[in-house]
Amino acid sequence: METERLKIEDVLRLQGKYVGPTVGVSMLPMLKNRRDTIIVVPKTERLKRLDVALYKRGDAYVLHRVLEAVEGGYIIRGDNCYVDEKVPEDAVFGVLTEFYRKNKHIVCTDEKYIRYANKRLKTYKFRRFFVRIKWKIKGACKKILRAFGWRK
Repeated sequence: METERLKIEDVLRLQGKYVGPTVGVSMLPMLKNRRDTIIVVPKTERLKRLDVALYKRGDAYVLHRVLEAVEGGYIIRGDNCYVDEKVPEDAVFGVLTEFYRKNKHIVCTDEKYIRYANKRLKTYKFRRFFVRIKWKIKGACKKILRAFGWRK
């Protein structure tokens, strides 16, 4: 007998919460790929700045931070991303309420967590500046290596 895998939105509807691992690097340094465990509940009200929304982009599940609630949706970006995304209200179906980082339990309403989230947003332009410099240096190095016949 073949068992059908439930989608996260089905688990949220049936169980009232989803508990599972993270996959990907877009929420680094907060959530580490395949190490940390998230707890997401169904979205019951309009999200606000700093909430971490769960939505789908195509077939992929995305967990990113709300930067701003706008008419009809949200401006959202991952903590380790450098491009904002406008996500429609009806695409968001869950919100992160707590997570386990290694063995440490963190609640998203905790004062220390709120300070971390605010700091990530405040330092964005600074981090983006240095990431762009890093990308340019990396690109220049690749061109130099190719010019001398070295390949990566």
